Parts: sequence; structure tokens; C-alpha cells
Amino acid sequence: TTALSGLTLVANADRTSLMAGVDGVQIIRNHCDLEDIVTGNASNTDGTSTQVIAASGDAAIKIYLTRITLTNTSATFAYVEIKDGTTVKHTVPVPATGGATVAFDPPIPGTANTAWNFDPSAATTTMICSATGFKSKV
Repeated sequence: TTALSGLTLVANADRTSLMAGVDGVQIIRNHCDLEDIVTGNASNTDGTSTQVIAASGDAAIKIYLTRITLTNTSATFAYVEIKDGTTVKHTVPVPATGGATVAFDPPIPGTANTAWNFDPSAATTTMICSATGFKSKV
């Protein structure tokens, strides 16, 4: 398969088959196959909500967030809300001239076809957000 997110889901009591990615490797990786990984990187200086991972473009596909890294180049402490669209899912303190990395295990599920955003608590010189996740129909 080219992506697990493209397969039809099984129903209760259905038989399942082993799956392999397009590289021929049986899928035993954490959370997803390589074809379903999504990433994003964005910066903000005005303290408003900013998209870091775009919506999937498919009403049946959710994006699960697995890791974020935040960098604060400002001399001002801030916190950052991680949002599924406009819904706050996690808040991270980000020290002045510092940063934070958060790994989510289990991953945080997003709403189908909705972007992930980061929203700094205040304007800063620059707040940078890097995010990684994966697409899924579940």
C-alpha cells in the first residue's frame, strides 16, 4: 500500500492481513508507515494562532501529533497553546531565549481534516514551532 490512511477500515470480526509499505517492509513501525508521516515548521512574532501542520484535505483523515519543538528567541517568557483547529489540546511553557520539546505517547488525535496550530501567549521576537505527526482514518 502507498499509505495506511488510504485503506478501508475493517469491521468487528473481520480478518486482517499483514501490511507492507511501498518499500516492501512489513509495517511494524511506531504508529504509522513512512508514507503517512506529516511535518510542519512555522514561526510567529505577533502572538496569534499560526498553522504548523495543514489539514489533511480528506474528511475521513485525522492527523495525530507525536512531537513538537518550540524555540523562543525573545527575552520574554511565554507559553504556547497547541491547537487542533481552535481547540487547545496541550499547553507548553517556553522559557525566554530557550525552548521545549514534547513527545506525545500516546499521540494526540486531531479532528478529521483540521489543521494543527500553535498560539503563543504573547508577541515575541520570534517563536518557532516544529511539529511531527501522522495521518490515520482511526
